[in-house]
Amino acid sequence: MIRSSVPRQIKSPTRPSKKGRMGERATGAGSHSPLRPLAVSPLRRSGQSRLSGRYWDSTLTTHLSLLTNHLKGVDLNRVHPILLQTFLEVADAGQISEAARRLHLSQPAVTGQIRRLESNLERTLFIRTPRGVSLTPEGAHLRDRLQGVFAELEEIVLELDQNREVTGTVTLGASTTVARYFVPRIFVRFHHYHPAAALKLVVGNTDIILDQLREHRLGLGLVEGLTRSPGLRLEPFMRDEIVPVCAARIPDAKLRRKIEAVRSASDLQGLPLIWRESGAGARAVIERVLQESGVDLRKLDYRFELGSSEAIKTLVIAGLGIAFLSSWEIHQEIALGFVRQLPVPGLRIDRTYSWAVSSGELGGLAGEFYRFANSIRDELTPASGVPAPKLQMTDSQSTEHGG
Repeated sequence: MIRSSVPRQIKSPTRPSKKGRMGERATGAGSHSPLRPLAVSPLRRSGQSRLSGRYWDSTLTTHLSLLTNHLKGVDLNRVHPILLQTFLEVADAGQISEAARRLHLSQPAVTGQIRRLESNLERTLFIRTPRGVSLTPEGAHLRDRLQGVFAELEEIVLELDQNREVTGTVTLGASTTVARYFVPRIFVRFHHYHPAAALKLVVGNTDIILDQLREHRLGLGLVEGLTRSPGLRLEPFMRDEIVPVCAARIPDAKLRRKIEAVRSASDLQGLPLIWRESGAGARAVIERVLQESGVDLRKLDYRFELGSSEAIKTLVIAGLGIAFLSSWEIHQEIALGFVRQLPVPGLRIDRTYSWAVSSGELGGLAGEFYRFANSIRDELTPASGVPAPKLQMTDSQSTEHGG
């Protein structure tokens, strides 16, 4: 009999605790209690570990001895650490295919490791369902215990890394939004731990950064809007929402009435839209989602095409039209009452910022920066939930900006 699995509800805490660093807590199969949110280890996300060899095996074996009181009759010294890492990844992903992607392994290899672990422990750890896998009560208990073990090991490695002198230059290519809002914040934190490290940031739209990676002029990039790119390995870093916005006050009464009448994505046809240049990752995402929503791209207004988000915001604030901007880019202007988010029923534009790597494993200072950025990603959030000011309904002037 297959028991129903609990829907996955992943929420990122502002600052993960020491015990909660290794992944969201899973409930036993058939349980309907809410999942406790925990951040996922960046080392396990990337399928890489800085703990390896004799040090890893001896330290992990010592920590695993703590589990023997709960798994009677099992010699945990027979369990290879790789099997336990795979177990945690599958438990977090909820699907063999997703765990295999994160670990850079084939699905049969991951399945084989899980079966080997279950055989060694003489216990069933997962229930297979059409939608993936869920933990048995014993599997959930093993995961809870292992989270503490791996979190402790990770804490040790992070402490060692922070005390180790790192020198050299982090060379990173980033698309425009990422370069402005993510990279400086991350590097300030990185530089606190590694004050001898320098930064060389190459900024360009997504196509330019990807081309430089393929030409091996860059070893690491952070780009937007893609799930795959020929010749490169992409790994999700952070999600974002692109929102349609317009000026809080639009001087042109005729344009204001047209914007007020927008009830669907198709109503955007014929309205003045303000775009990023061709080749920008955000524009590609916007056009794809609009097309999927039934919009004929040939009927859209392309009069305004600008090479920077700041220039776009200037035109929006002046009331020249509608733009699609990242929640990162526009939250301050919304809070100040200069622009408002335009609700378009049925339209939601999500995108993912992704690491782009030219080939092979990422090492050296770029690898250090990559792992550090992943470890603090949950602390990188724009101001959200700011109520937008109301769009002015008449030609009368008002001194009130709204909230």
